[in-house]
Amino acid sequence: MKIVLLALALVGSLGLSAPAALPPRPPAKMTFLDNGEVRIGMDLALGGAVTFISSRDHPGNLINSADLGRQIQMSHYSGPWPFIAGEKKPAPNWAGLGWNPIQTGDCYMNPSRVLECRNDGRELYIRCIPMQWPHNNVPGDCLFETWTTLEGAMIHMRYRCTNQREDKTWYRPCPQELPAVYTISKLSRLMAYTGDKPFSNDALTHVTNDWHKPWPWTRFVATERWAALVNEQDWGLGVFKDDGGEFHGGIHGEGRSEDPQHGSTAYVAPIHMENFDHNIVYEHRTEYMVGKLADLRRRFNALATRTPPAWRFASDRQHWTLRNATDQGFPLGGDWRVQLGDKMPRLESPVFAWRADQAPVLELELAWRGKATTARVQWKRRDDAQWNVAKSQTLEMNPDGRYHTYRLNLAASPQYRDLIIGLALEPVVQPRPGEGLSIRSLVFTPSVVR
Repeated sequence: MKIVLLALALVGSLGLSAPAALPPRPPAKMTFLDNGEVRIGMDLALGGAVTFISSRDHPGNLINSADLGRQIQMSHYSGPWPFIAGEKKPAPNWAGLGWNPIQTGDCYMNPSRVLECRNDGRELYIRCIPMQWPHNNVPGDCLFETWTTLEGAMIHMRYRCTNQREDKTWYRPCPQELPAVYTISKLSRLMAYTGDKPFSNDALTHVTNDWHKPWPWTRFVATERWAALVNEQDWGLGVFKDDGGEFHGGIHGEGRSEDPQHGSTAYVAPIHMENFDHNIVYEHRTEYMVGKLADLRRRFNALATRTPPAWRFASDRQHWTLRNATDQGFPLGGDWRVQLGDKMPRLESPVFAWRADQAPVLELELAWRGKATTARVQWKRRDDAQWNVAKSQTLEMNPDGRYHTYRLNLAASPQYRDLIIGLALEPVVQPRPGEGLSIRSLVFTPSVVR
Protein backbone atom coordinates (compact mmCIF):
# COMPACT_ATOMS: atom_id res chain seq x y z
CA MET A 1 0.00 0.00 0.00
CA LYS A 2 1.74 3.12 -1.27
CA ILE A 3 0.49 5.36 1.52
CA VAL A 4 3.51 7.61 1.02
CA LEU A 5 1.70 9.10 -1.96
CA LEU A 6 -1.05 10.40 0.27
CA ALA A 7 1.53 11.58 2.75
CA LEU A 8 3.23 13.66 0.08
CA ALA A 9 -0.11 15.02 -0.99
CA LEU A 10 -1.04 16.12 2.49
CA VAL A 11 2.33 17.67 3.20
CA GLY A 12 1.97 19.46 -0.12
CA SER A 13 -1.50 20.69 0.67
CA LEU A 14 -0.17 22.23 3.85
CA GLY A 15 1.94 24.52 1.69
CA LEU A 16 5.21 23.38 3.26
CA SER A 17 7.14 23.77 0.03
CA ALA A 18 4.86 25.81 -2.19
CA PRO A 19 6.25 27.56 -5.27
CA ALA A 20 7.45 31.12 -4.77
CA ALA A 21 5.71 34.28 -6.04
CA LEU A 22 2.20 32.90 -5.93
CA PRO A 23 -0.71 34.98 -7.23
CA PRO A 24 -3.20 36.35 -4.69
CA ARG A 25 -6.28 34.38 -3.77
CA PRO A 26 -9.41 35.50 -5.64
CA PRO A 27 -12.01 37.48 -3.64
CA ALA A 28 -14.44 35.18 -1.82
CA LYS A 29 -17.81 34.47 -3.41
CA MET A 30 -19.78 32.77 -0.67
CA THR A 31 -23.05 30.85 -0.61
CA PHE A 32 -24.52 29.63 2.71
CA LEU A 33 -27.01 27.25 4.28
CA ASP A 34 -28.24 28.21 7.76
CA ASN A 35 -30.95 26.55 9.86
CA GLY A 36 -30.39 28.54 13.05
CA GLU A 37 -28.27 25.79 14.66
CA VAL A 38 -25.45 25.41 12.15
CA ARG A 39 -24.21 27.54 9.26
CA ILE A 40 -22.10 26.22 6.38
CA GLY A 41 -20.54 28.25 3.57
CA MET A 42 -18.97 27.29 0.26
CA ASP A 43 -16.68 29.61 -1.70
CA LEU A 44 -17.71 29.68 -5.36
CA ALA A 45 -14.40 31.36 -6.18
CA LEU A 46 -12.62 28.22 -4.89
CA GLY A 47 -14.47 25.39 -6.58
CA GLY A 48 -17.30 25.45 -4.06
CA ALA A 49 -15.16 23.94 -1.31
CA VAL A 50 -16.39 24.36 2.27
CA THR A 51 -14.56 27.34 3.78
CA PHE A 52 -16.96 28.17 6.63
CA ILE A 53 -18.77 26.27 9.40
CA SER A 54 -20.12 27.82 12.58
CA SER A 55 -22.82 27.02 15.13
CA ARG A 56 -25.38 28.98 17.11
CA ASP A 57 -23.38 28.58 20.32
CA HIS A 58 -19.95 29.21 18.70
CA PRO A 59 -20.34 31.69 15.83
CA GLY A 60 -16.65 31.73 14.82
CA ASN A 61 -15.47 29.94 11.67
CA LEU A 62 -14.06 26.44 12.31
CA ILE A 63 -12.51 25.82 8.88
CA ASN A 64 -8.86 26.52 8.09
CA SER A 65 -8.15 28.12 4.69
CA ALA A 66 -4.52 29.19 4.91
CA ASP A 67 -3.89 27.85 1.38
CA LEU A 68 -5.83 26.12 -1.42
CA GLY A 69 -5.06 22.63 -0.11
CA ARG A 70 -7.02 22.90 3.13
CA GLN A 71 -10.75 23.66 3.60
CA ILE A 72 -13.20 20.73 3.44
CA GLN A 73 -12.77 19.46 -0.07
CA MET A 74 -12.84 16.46 -2.38
CA SER A 75 -9.46 14.95 -3.23
CA HIS A 76 -8.82 11.83 -5.34
CA TYR A 77 -5.72 9.89 -6.38
CA SER A 78 -4.58 7.56 -9.15
CA GLY A 79 -1.68 6.97 -11.58
CA PRO A 80 0.52 7.50 -13.40
CA TRP A 81 3.47 8.60 -11.26
CA PRO A 82 4.39 11.25 -12.23
CA PHE A 83 1.25 12.52 -13.96
CA ILE A 84 2.23 14.62 -16.99
CA ALA A 85 -0.47 16.70 -18.67
CA GLY A 86 0.54 17.17 -22.30
CA GLU A 87 3.87 18.96 -22.09
CA LYS A 88 3.25 20.15 -18.52
CA LYS A 89 5.13 18.38 -15.77
CA PRO A 90 4.20 18.54 -12.06
CA ALA A 91 6.07 20.69 -9.58
CA PRO A 92 9.17 18.67 -8.57
CA ASN A 93 8.01 18.44 -4.95
CA TRP A 94 4.84 16.67 -6.04
CA ALA A 95 6.16 14.43 -8.84
CA GLY A 96 5.37 11.32 -6.78
CA LEU A 97 1.75 12.26 -6.30
CA GLY A 98 0.42 11.08 -9.61
CA TRP A 99 -3.04 12.12 -10.72
CA ASN A 100 -4.60 14.26 -7.95
CA PRO A 101 -7.56 16.54 -8.73
CA ILE A 102 -8.76 18.54 -5.72
CA GLN A 103 -11.76 20.78 -5.31
CA THR A 104 -10.24 24.10 -4.21
CA GLY A 105 -7.33 24.67 -6.60
CA ASP A 106 -3.69 23.83 -7.28
CA CYS A 107 -0.40 24.41 -5.48
CA TYR A 108 0.21 27.47 -7.70
CA MET A 109 -2.97 29.16 -6.35
CA ASN A 110 -5.05 28.64 -9.50
CA PRO A 111 -8.61 28.04 -8.22
CA SER A 112 -11.03 25.43 -9.48
CA ARG A 113 -13.98 26.61 -11.55
CA VAL A 114 -17.62 26.28 -10.50
CA LEU A 115 -19.92 25.33 -13.37
CA GLU A 116 -23.21 25.36 -11.52
CA CYS A 117 -24.59 26.29 -8.10
CA ARG A 118 -28.15 25.88 -6.83
CA ASN A 119 -29.17 26.99 -3.35
CA ASP A 120 -32.87 27.00 -2.45
CA GLY A 121 -32.24 27.39 1.28
CA ARG A 122 -32.83 23.68 1.91
CA GLU A 123 -30.25 22.01 -0.35
CA LEU A 124 -27.01 23.43 -1.73
CA TYR A 125 -25.73 21.83 -4.95
CA ILE A 126 -22.36 22.60 -6.58
CA ARG A 127 -20.69 21.26 -9.73
CA CYS A 128 -17.11 22.17 -10.55
CA ILE A 129 -14.05 21.32 -12.61
CA PRO A 130 -11.28 20.63 -10.06
CA MET A 131 -7.60 21.41 -10.52
CA GLN A 132 -4.66 19.01 -10.53
CA TRP A 133 -2.92 19.91 -7.26
CA PRO A 134 0.70 19.25 -8.41
CA HIS A 135 0.40 21.28 -11.64
CA ASN A 136 0.26 24.91 -12.70
CA ASN A 137 -3.23 25.59 -14.08
CA VAL A 138 -4.15 22.08 -15.27
CA PRO A 139 -7.89 21.36 -14.88
CA GLY A 140 -8.82 17.89 -13.71
CA ASP A 141 -10.21 15.52 -16.34
CA CYS A 142 -13.26 14.89 -14.18
CA LEU A 143 -16.24 16.65 -12.62
CA PHE A 144 -16.90 17.10 -8.89
CA GLU A 145 -20.42 17.49 -7.44
CA THR A 146 -21.67 18.01 -3.89
CA TRP A 147 -25.14 18.06 -2.34
CA THR A 148 -25.51 19.56 1.16
CA THR A 149 -28.46 19.61 3.57
CA LEU A 150 -28.84 20.48 7.26
CA GLU A 151 -30.65 18.67 10.07
CA GLY A 152 -30.35 20.33 13.45
CA ALA A 153 -26.64 20.46 14.23
CA MET A 154 -25.96 17.82 11.53
CA ILE A 155 -24.55 18.52 8.07
CA HIS A 156 -25.28 15.84 5.45
CA MET A 157 -23.06 15.87 2.36
CA ARG A 158 -23.19 13.67 -0.72
CA TYR A 159 -20.26 13.63 -3.13
CA ARG A 160 -19.74 12.51 -6.72
CA CYS A 161 -16.63 12.38 -8.91
CA THR A 162 -17.28 11.62 -12.58
CA ASN A 163 -14.07 10.68 -14.36
CA GLN A 164 -13.57 11.59 -18.01
CA ARG A 165 -9.97 10.45 -18.51
CA GLU A 166 -8.55 9.61 -21.90
CA ASP A 167 -5.91 7.49 -20.16
CA LYS A 168 -7.56 4.08 -19.77
CA THR A 169 -4.58 2.41 -18.06
CA TRP A 170 -5.33 0.11 -15.11
CA TYR A 171 -3.56 1.61 -12.06
CA ARG A 172 -3.03 0.14 -8.62
CA PRO A 173 -5.48 1.14 -5.85
CA CYS A 174 -4.82 4.41 -4.05
CA PRO A 175 -6.13 5.98 -0.81
CA GLN A 176 -8.91 8.53 -1.32
CA GLU A 177 -9.71 11.39 1.08
CA LEU A 178 -13.48 11.30 1.57
CA PRO A 179 -13.10 14.23 2.02
CA ALA A 180 -10.11 16.12 3.43
CA VAL A 181 -11.21 18.14 6.50
CA TYR A 182 -8.99 20.96 7.82
CA THR A 183 -10.07 22.98 10.85
CA ILE A 184 -8.66 25.76 12.98
CA SER A 185 -5.84 24.48 15.16
CA LYS A 186 -7.75 25.40 18.32
CA LEU A 187 -9.58 22.10 17.71
CA SER A 188 -6.32 20.31 18.45
CA ARG A 189 -7.58 17.11 20.10
CA LEU A 190 -8.38 14.32 17.64
CA MET A 191 -10.81 11.97 19.38
CA ALA A 192 -12.33 8.64 18.27
CA TYR A 193 -13.24 5.22 19.57
CA THR A 194 -10.56 2.74 18.46
CA GLY A 195 -11.22 -0.13 20.88
CA ASP A 196 -12.79 -3.57 20.46
CA LYS A 197 -16.14 -2.81 22.15
CA PRO A 198 -17.85 -0.31 19.83
CA PHE A 199 -21.22 1.15 20.79
CA SER A 200 -20.73 0.20 24.46
CA ASN A 201 -19.77 3.68 25.74
CA ASP A 202 -16.22 2.43 26.29
CA ALA A 203 -13.46 5.04 26.80
CA LEU A 204 -12.50 7.16 23.80
CA THR A 205 -8.97 7.50 22.40
CA HIS A 206 -7.04 10.75 22.00
CA VAL A 207 -5.23 10.10 18.70
CA THR A 208 -1.86 11.86 18.66
CA ASN A 209 0.68 12.48 15.90
CA ASP A 210 4.16 13.90 15.32
CA TRP A 211 3.76 16.56 12.66
CA HIS A 212 7.55 16.97 12.31
CA LYS A 213 7.79 13.62 10.50
CA PRO A 214 7.63 13.39 6.68
CA TRP A 215 4.29 11.63 7.14
CA PRO A 216 2.70 14.03 9.64
CA TRP A 217 -0.59 12.24 10.30
CA THR A 218 -1.64 9.18 12.26
CA ARG A 219 -3.54 6.36 10.56
CA PHE A 220 -6.13 4.71 12.80
CA VAL A 221 -9.24 2.54 12.66
CA ALA A 222 -12.25 4.21 14.23
CA THR A 223 -14.38 1.19 15.11
CA GLU A 224 -17.49 3.36 15.64
CA ARG A 225 -16.75 4.96 12.22
CA TRP A 226 -16.44 8.57 13.38
CA ALA A 227 -13.74 10.96 14.55
CA ALA A 228 -13.84 14.49 15.96
CA LEU A 229 -11.53 17.49 16.26
CA VAL A 230 -12.33 19.24 19.53
CA ASN A 231 -10.91 21.90 21.84
CA GLU A 232 -9.92 21.53 25.49
CA GLN A 233 -13.59 21.84 26.46
CA ASP A 234 -14.50 18.83 24.25
CA TRP A 235 -16.35 20.98 21.72
CA GLY A 236 -15.74 20.88 17.99
CA LEU A 237 -16.48 19.21 14.67
CA GLY A 238 -17.23 15.51 14.20
CA VAL A 239 -16.99 13.47 10.98
CA PHE A 240 -18.93 10.23 10.42
CA LYS A 241 -18.67 7.73 7.54
CA ASP A 242 -21.02 4.79 7.97
CA ASP A 243 -19.38 2.52 5.36
CA GLY A 244 -15.79 3.01 6.55
CA GLY A 245 -13.46 2.89 9.50
CA GLU A 246 -9.99 4.00 8.39
CA PHE A 247 -9.12 7.62 9.19
CA HIS A 248 -6.00 9.78 8.99
CA GLY A 249 -5.49 12.90 11.06
CA GLY A 250 -3.72 15.01 13.63
CA ILE A 251 -2.46 18.52 14.36
CA HIS A 252 0.12 20.43 12.34
CA GLY A 253 2.14 23.38 13.57
CA GLU A 254 2.94 24.88 16.95
CA GLY A 255 0.00 27.25 17.19
CA ARG A 256 -3.41 26.68 18.74
CA SER A 257 -5.32 29.40 16.96
CA GLU A 258 -8.94 30.31 16.20
CA ASP A 259 -7.78 32.19 13.09
CA PRO A 260 -8.95 30.39 9.88
CA GLN A 261 -5.91 31.82 8.05
CA HIS A 262 -3.34 30.67 10.61
CA GLY A 263 -0.53 28.42 9.39
CA SER A 264 -1.24 25.76 12.03
CA THR A 265 -4.18 23.48 11.41
CA ALA A 266 -5.94 20.30 12.50
CA TYR A 267 -6.86 17.60 10.01
CA VAL A 268 -8.96 14.48 9.71
CA ALA A 269 -10.14 12.43 6.71
CA PRO A 270 -12.10 9.22 6.25
CA ILE A 271 -10.14 7.00 3.86
CA HIS A 272 -11.00 4.26 1.37
CA MET A 273 -8.51 2.49 -0.87
CA GLU A 274 -9.95 2.40 -4.40
CA ASN A 275 -9.19 1.28 -7.93
CA PHE A 276 -10.11 4.59 -9.55
CA ASP A 277 -11.22 3.80 -13.11
CA HIS A 278 -10.80 6.21 -16.02
CA ASN A 279 -14.61 6.49 -16.31
CA ILE A 280 -15.68 5.84 -12.73
CA VAL A 281 -18.71 7.60 -11.26
CA TYR A 282 -17.68 7.55 -7.61
CA GLU A 283 -20.30 8.51 -5.04
CA HIS A 284 -20.17 8.55 -1.27
CA ARG A 285 -21.72 10.25 1.78
CA THR A 286 -20.13 11.84 4.84
CA GLU A 287 -21.92 13.41 7.80
CA TYR A 288 -20.67 16.24 10.04
CA MET A 289 -21.85 17.65 13.33
CA VAL A 290 -20.85 20.60 15.49
CA GLY A 291 -21.16 20.21 19.25
CA LYS A 292 -19.90 18.60 22.44
CA LEU A 293 -17.95 15.38 22.09
CA ALA A 294 -20.48 13.29 24.02
CA ASP A 295 -23.31 14.60 21.83
CA LEU A 296 -21.35 13.90 18.65
CA ARG A 297 -20.75 10.32 19.71
CA ARG A 298 -24.37 9.77 20.73
CA ARG A 299 -25.73 11.12 17.46
CA PHE A 300 -23.27 9.31 15.19
CA ASN A 301 -23.77 6.01 17.01
CA ALA A 302 -27.52 6.38 16.53
CA LEU A 303 -26.90 6.65 12.77
CA ALA A 304 -24.42 3.77 12.56
CA THR A 305 -25.26 0.49 10.85
CA ARG A 306 -24.88 -2.28 13.44
CA THR A 307 -25.14 -5.32 11.16
CA PRO A 308 -22.10 -7.11 9.64
CA PRO A 309 -21.19 -6.10 6.09
CA ALA A 310 -22.94 -7.48 3.01
CA TRP A 311 -21.07 -6.77 -0.24
CA ARG A 312 -23.12 -7.14 -3.45
CA PHE A 313 -21.22 -6.32 -6.63
CA ALA A 314 -24.12 -5.27 -8.84
CA SER A 315 -22.62 -2.05 -10.20
CA ASP A 316 -19.35 -1.32 -8.38
CA ARG A 317 -16.61 -2.94 -6.29
CA GLN A 318 -18.18 -1.98 -2.93
CA HIS A 319 -14.82 -0.40 -1.91
CA TRP A 320 -12.99 -3.70 -2.46
CA THR A 321 -9.65 -3.39 -4.24
CA LEU A 322 -7.90 -5.61 -6.75
CA ARG A 323 -4.16 -6.20 -7.00
CA ASN A 324 -2.11 -8.10 -9.59
CA ALA A 325 -5.15 -8.77 -11.78
CA THR A 326 -7.68 -6.85 -13.88
CA ASP A 327 -11.45 -6.71 -14.14
CA GLN A 328 -14.11 -5.48 -16.58
CA GLY A 329 -13.89 -1.92 -15.26
CA PHE A 330 -16.61 0.44 -14.19
CA PRO A 331 -19.56 -0.16 -14.17
CA LEU A 332 -19.51 -3.83 -13.22
CA GLY A 333 -22.86 -4.74 -14.75
CA GLY A 334 -24.21 -7.34 -12.32
CA ASP A 335 -21.09 -9.05 -11.01
CA TRP A 336 -17.36 -8.52 -10.51
CA ARG A 337 -15.36 -10.40 -13.15
CA VAL A 338 -11.68 -10.73 -12.25
CA GLN A 339 -9.12 -11.84 -14.86
CA LEU A 340 -5.87 -13.35 -13.54
CA GLY A 341 -2.44 -12.47 -14.90
CA ASP A 342 1.11 -13.64 -14.31
CA LYS A 343 1.26 -12.53 -10.66
CA MET A 344 -0.49 -13.65 -7.49
CA PRO A 345 -3.92 -11.91 -7.41
CA ARG A 346 -5.46 -10.55 -4.26
CA LEU A 347 -8.84 -8.98 -3.47
CA GLU A 348 -9.16 -6.92 -0.28
CA SER A 349 -12.23 -5.54 1.45
CA PRO A 350 -12.52 -2.01 2.80
CA VAL A 351 -11.76 -1.40 6.47
CA PHE A 352 -14.96 -1.98 8.43
CA ALA A 353 -15.37 -3.31 11.97
CA TRP A 354 -17.72 -6.14 12.94
CA ARG A 355 -17.85 -8.63 15.79
CA ALA A 356 -16.90 -12.19 14.88
CA ASP A 357 -19.64 -13.70 17.06
CA GLN A 358 -22.28 -11.75 15.10
CA ALA A 359 -21.01 -12.97 11.72
CA PRO A 360 -19.98 -16.64 12.05
CA VAL A 361 -20.70 -17.72 8.46
CA LEU A 362 -19.61 -16.14 5.19
CA GLU A 363 -21.69 -16.89 2.10
CA LEU A 364 -19.87 -16.40 -1.21
CA GLU A 365 -21.68 -16.46 -4.55
CA LEU A 366 -18.83 -17.21 -6.97
CA ALA A 367 -18.07 -18.64 -10.40
CA TRP A 368 -14.58 -19.95 -11.16
CA ARG A 369 -13.31 -20.11 -14.74
CA GLY A 370 -10.29 -22.38 -14.91
CA LYS A 371 -8.80 -25.55 -13.50
CA ALA A 372 -9.70 -26.74 -10.00
CA THR A 373 -8.32 -24.41 -7.36
CA THR A 374 -8.16 -23.97 -3.61
CA ALA A 375 -8.94 -20.38 -2.69
CA ARG A 376 -8.09 -18.78 0.64
CA VAL A 377 -10.21 -16.33 2.64
CA GLN A 378 -8.26 -14.34 5.23
CA TRP A 379 -9.42 -11.98 7.94
CA LYS A 380 -7.71 -9.30 9.96
CA ARG A 381 -8.49 -8.48 13.58
CA ARG A 382 -8.40 -5.00 15.04
CA ASP A 383 -4.97 -5.51 16.62
CA ASP A 384 -3.33 -7.04 13.51
CA ALA A 385 -0.75 -4.94 11.71
CA GLN A 386 -0.45 -7.46 8.85
CA TRP A 387 -2.44 -10.23 7.23
CA ASN A 388 -1.63 -13.66 8.70
CA VAL A 389 -2.27 -16.97 6.97
CA ALA A 390 -3.12 -18.47 10.37
CA LYS A 391 -6.27 -16.35 10.25
CA SER A 392 -7.75 -17.92 7.14
CA GLN A 393 -9.86 -20.74 5.75
CA THR A 394 -9.60 -22.53 2.42
CA LEU A 395 -12.33 -22.94 -0.16
CA GLU A 396 -12.46 -25.59 -2.91
CA MET A 397 -14.07 -23.89 -5.90
CA ASN A 398 -16.02 -25.75 -8.57
CA PRO A 399 -14.23 -25.20 -11.91
CA ASP A 400 -17.34 -25.47 -14.15
CA GLY A 401 -17.59 -21.69 -14.68
CA ARG A 402 -21.10 -21.54 -13.17
CA TYR A 403 -22.24 -19.66 -10.10
CA HIS A 404 -22.32 -21.57 -6.83
CA THR A 405 -23.03 -20.46 -3.27
CA TYR A 406 -20.29 -21.49 -0.83
CA ARG A 407 -20.62 -21.28 2.93
CA LEU A 408 -17.56 -20.90 5.13
CA ASN A 409 -18.04 -21.51 8.84
CA LEU A 410 -15.45 -18.97 9.99
CA ALA A 411 -16.48 -19.53 13.61
CA ALA A 412 -14.88 -22.98 13.40
CA SER A 413 -11.49 -21.29 13.57
CA PRO A 414 -10.28 -20.27 17.04
CA GLN A 415 -8.56 -17.33 15.30
CA TYR A 416 -11.89 -15.89 14.15
CA ARG A 417 -12.87 -13.93 17.25
CA ASP A 418 -13.23 -10.48 18.79
CA LEU A 419 -13.41 -7.51 16.40
CA ILE A 420 -12.71 -8.14 12.70
CA ILE A 421 -11.80 -5.20 10.44
CA GLY A 422 -11.39 -6.73 6.98
CA LEU A 423 -11.33 -9.69 4.61
CA ALA A 424 -9.05 -10.74 1.75
CA LEU A 425 -9.57 -13.35 -0.96
CA GLU A 426 -6.74 -15.14 -2.76
CA PRO A 427 -8.31 -17.33 -5.47
CA VAL A 428 -5.12 -19.29 -6.31
CA VAL A 429 -1.93 -20.34 -4.56
CA GLN A 430 0.29 -19.62 -7.57
CA PRO A 431 -0.11 -17.49 -10.71
CA ARG A 432 -2.67 -18.87 -13.18
CA PRO A 433 -2.72 -16.52 -16.22
CA GLY A 434 -5.91 -16.55 -18.25
CA GLU A 435 -8.15 -18.01 -15.54
CA GLY A 436 -10.77 -15.94 -13.80
CA LEU A 437 -13.27 -15.43 -11.00
CA SER A 438 -16.72 -13.83 -11.00
CA ILE A 439 -18.34 -12.65 -7.78
CA ARG A 440 -21.94 -11.61 -7.17
CA SER A 441 -21.85 -11.24 -3.41
CA LEU A 442 -20.04 -11.84 -0.12
CA VAL A 443 -22.54 -11.80 2.76
CA PHE A 444 -22.30 -12.76 6.43
CA THR A 445 -25.09 -14.79 8.00
CA PRO A 446 -25.86 -14.70 11.74
CA SER A 447 -25.98 -18.43 12.39
CA VAL A 448 -24.13 -21.55 11.34
CA VAL A 449 -25.83 -23.45 8.51
CA ARG A 450 -25.76 -27.20 9.27
